[in-house]
Order: sequence, then structure tokens, then C-alpha cells
Amino acid sequence: MTDNIKIYISCHKDCYLPKGKFLFPIQVGAKNAQVRFPGILHDDVGENISEKNPTYCELTAQYWAWKNEQADYYGFFHYRRYLSFSDQAYQENMYGEVEKDYLDDSVYEDLCLDARKMQETICQYDVLTAKSVCLKKMNKSLKSNFYQYASTPYQYGEDLELLLDIIKEKYPDYVKTAKYYLYESPIGYYCNMFIMKKELFNDYCSFLFDILQEHEKRRDYTDYNIDAYRVSGYLAERLFGIYYTHLKEGGAYRCHELQRVIYFNVQKRECFKPAFQENNIAVALRANDYDVPYLATTLASIMMNASSGNNYDILILTHDIQPENKKILAQMIHGKENFCIRYLDPALLLCRYKLFTKGHVRIETCNRLMLPKMLTHYNKILYLDSDLIVKTDVAELFKEQIDGYFLAAARDVVTAGLYSGYEPDKKEYMDHVLKLKNPYDYFQAGVLLFHLEKFRSQYTTEEILEFAAKEDGRLTEQDILNKLCTGNMKYIDMSWNVMVDFDAMRVLKIIKMAPLWLYQMYIEARRKPKVIHYAGPQKPWLYPEMDMGSVFWKYAKHTPYYEAMLYRMNVSVAVNESKKKKMGPVKLVRRGMQCVRENGFWYTVKYVLKRMFG
Repeated sequence: MTDNIKIYISCHKDCYLPKGKFLFPIQVGAKNAQVRFPGILHDDVGENISEKNPTYCELTAQYWAWKNEQADYYGFFHYRRYLSFSDQAYQENMYGEVEKDYLDDSVYEDLCLDARKMQETICQYDVLTAKSVCLKKMNKSLKSNFYQYASTPYQYGEDLELLLDIIKEKYPDYVKTAKYYLYESPIGYYCNMFIMKKELFNDYCSFLFDILQEHEKRRDYTDYNIDAYRVSGYLAERLFGIYYTHLKEGGAYRCHELQRVIYFNVQKRECFKPAFQENNIAVALRANDYDVPYLATTLASIMMNASSGNNYDILILTHDIQPENKKILAQMIHGKENFCIRYLDPALLLCRYKLFTKGHVRIETCNRLMLPKMLTHYNKILYLDSDLIVKTDVAELFKEQIDGYFLAAARDVVTAGLYSGYEPDKKEYMDHVLKLKNPYDYFQAGVLLFHLEKFRSQYTTEEILEFAAKEDGRLTEQDILNKLCTGNMKYIDMSWNVMVDFDAMRVLKIIKMAPLWLYQMYIEARRKPKVIHYAGPQKPWLYPEMDMGSVFWKYAKHTPYYEAMLYRMNVSVAVNESKKKKMGPVKLVRRGMQCVRENGFWYTVKYVLKRMFG
């Protein structure tokens, strides 16, 4: 049994890469890459074809290993695709792949990437590869490997026909297998992933690269688009299928197939430390990619009310904000040396906890709950929802003394009104599900000052998630926080979280039901709000004349998304108009504290045009 096993993980982006005795990450296309990844192998050292990566894809790593490395077994994984050595059979998708969301340290256990287990499995065979894919499962119309290739928009049947011609000329022993595999076989082997004994690997590479180089000579790729230009990589998948099928037909070699696992998110998990050494005002925001314009407006309000004497460490909780939007947000703080923006994905942490599947709790439910675990180098952080406007320096709230408390927040006057009689089911829920000692101490979680160190000392991540999964997922994130923090809360002035009115409902019908002392707190906070929170069914980016909507647009003008928000609002109005022709279009008119709906579609359009052009 040998331990000279080298499995290369091809990667073209800086991402999470598992470590192990037999695992060797290698950057492909390194010769023309803008960034050279440190601490791993590169395919442009020694004899190589690194410059051919746009056409050959991950094969440049295979060529490099063939020409430069010595091993008893050679293997190839991708940065997001791995072979599983686990005895557990996972459910597969139609493409024969096991789907997993996040690649992290759990990969060692999930796929049994233990050196001893890998060595025992590999050394039993001459070649290992991914399980075959049933073409009919991919698409019922797929008749053969050739048909599958030729019917793909960016792959051309002529390339495969030429490939077969070359095999007939140079490798006649493979012709029968090639014809069967391409035109008759109901299965296929894809992704150029395998582990081979040395003599087989050398033989396969000679076969593979000889045919591909001959194909390059005879075929002009000049007019191929960016996807079609990966032709050598695509053809190699078919050549491997032919070669592997030929080996099995011969019966002289021990062959074995493992499950192929694909990871959709492979980014590294960063260890975040405060961005500034002094006066670090840590602020967490949350948004998905679509809501970035509204997040940007919240950010603009923070920036415009910030003090030059403080440093603002902005941490955005997200799982999908795209690079282009990240660039735009970075441009917003360009030149402001006391601002820093970074991104955290809570799901990278949550995916490690299997107990999270208990009940019906979604990953997003626990985003804020993960702040103590994600930010181990922080003592406290101010969390803000992204549907609010800040009208004063957030540093004032951040510097609030909360020693001895889990967090600081404002009481939720709306929930108090619902509980007091407006919504009978709410009282039933809070009394029998939440079971809070004093329902009127329930706080609103859109503005929270977390004492992270205190939280960590009391609750582990497992305990928080276990609690979150109780009651079959009926508890909201806000409910969970209220339950966890009972008796360890500091209540801040409601001016730090003033929820807006809507449709003459919230104030006159709901908040009015709250105890008088809470109602008076709210009315006083409305007079000089420090934070305006657009919590509820109406948002100012769709209803500009709603309660305090003009404040939102004041700050929206200072973002790069101003025109985009106007466009979205205009489209929304038009859609609602078409849906409500029988009812007639509406506009929102403020009358004192009331928000009244009236007919008037063209009034809203006029409002939009005025903002855009007037």
C-alpha cells in the first residue's frame, strides 16, 4: 500500500480549499492570472500549457502534473467538486451530483477525506472516478453522448465528429468503444475527475493530449464564444469516458466509482477583527442583492450624520450581494478614511450545525443570532435593519453603557397594541408560546446594541440554534431574542427606533391600543426621531408620500441608486395600476398623522417625473 498519492484541486479563484496529506491545491491559468494565489501550486512552473487554460480549463493542471510530478497515484478534483470517500450514500440530483451549499471544515467528515480512509480506498483500485450519469435523467430527449454534446448551445457536433476521425487514424483500438460510448451508451462520465495509478495516468495523458493537440491543429476556434472556447475541456470529458469504458471492457483493471459532490458556495470564512484600532464604531446591516439600493440609503444616512472623530466599521450580513454592487457600495465611502465596509455570510457558520434542520427554521432566521459567534474579536456591535434612516450619529447609541446586559433596544409599541386587543391571536401566542413575564417589555429588533461578550459567556451557538428550532419554527428571530434576553435587557429611548405609521392603521388603531405610558413614549419619540424605521407593509421606495417618506428620499438622492429606485417605483405603480383597474389607481396623502389612499395614478407618475427631471 503506497502513500505517494497526489490529488490536485484545480482552482481559478481564491476560495476555501480543504487540506490533507494527499490534497494539493493548484492554481490553473496562473500564467495569465491577475492575482497569484499564495501557498499553493501553480500550473505555469516547469513544463506547462498554462496559457491554454481558456481552452483546456482544468486540464492545464493535469498536464502540469503529468510533466512535472512523480506519484504512484494521480487524482484531480475541482475547487467546488470533490469525490466522496464516505460509506454513506447521499441523494443525487439529475446530473448525478450530490448538492451541498457551503464548503467548509465539515467536508472532512461529510466526504471522509481522512488520509487513512482515502489511502485504503484508493489502493484497492487502479482507477477511481465519479459515478456515471444517466443521460435520460438529465433530459428524456437525450439519446446518446453525441446528441447531448451536439444539442448544447455552445458545443458543436462537428468537434466531436473530428475527434472520432482522429481516434480512427491514431488509436484504432479505441474506435469500437468510441462509437459505442458516443452513439449508443445510455450513460456518461463528466467533469474530468478521477484518480489513476501511475502507469494508467501516463498512458491516458499520452492518449488525451495527443488527440486534443491534433484537434487544435485541424479546427479553427477563432469565432467561438467564451463558453464554446472551452472546447478542449469539453472534449476531454468525452475522451475520458471513452478511455474509462475501454478499460472496463478489457477487464484487466480494477475500477471503482464514487459519488461526486458539488458545493455552491466556496468562499473563505474570514476572521473579522475591528477595522480601526481607536473609536471603532461597529455597525451591522443586513440585505440581499435586490435590496442593496435601500441598504445604500441607510448607509448614506449613517455617513451624512457621522462624526469625523469616530471610525465606522460597517459589517454587512448577506449571502448574495454581487461583486458589482459591492464595488458601488465601496465607491460610496471612497475618500472617507473613517469608513470601512466588509461582508459576512452567516450561512457559512450555520451550515456546520446539523441540529439546525430541526423544526422548520430557515437559515435567514438566525442571522443576527450568529453575531456573537461570527465576531469573536468584538465586544459589542450595533445592528440596524436596512429599511430605516438614521438622523443622528450612530456613535451616540453605540457608546451607550450596556455592561451586565445582553443587549439594548427600544420597546415595541406595535406589538404592545396588538397584544392589548387589536389582534386576539397575538395575545394567545405571546401568553402560551413566548410566555414572557411582561409582554409590554417586548422589544423591537430592528435596532439592537449587542453586548457580544456577554452573549458568548451565556449561550453557545448550539444552544441558540437549539432554542431557535423549538416550537416547530414558529418563533421569529425577534421572538427568539426577546426570549433569550428576558431579564437582561436595557431599554433605550424609543426615538432610536420610531416605527412609521401606514394607512391610518398603525397609530390610530394599533398603537393607540397600547398602555398609555407606551403610547405617550411613541408620540414623544415621533417629535424628534433619531432613527425612522419603515417597518411594515409600506415602504417609501414604493409609496413616497407615506409617513416620513420624504426623509428617506432626502438621503436616497445621495446614493448611486437614486435613479434605479425611481425606476422601480414607477414600474411598481404601473403594475399596481394594471392590477387594480376595477378599483381605480391610488395615491397616498398625509393628513396629520393619517395616511389616506385616494385615486390618482397620474399624480404618482407626476411625482416620479418631478423627482427625475424637475
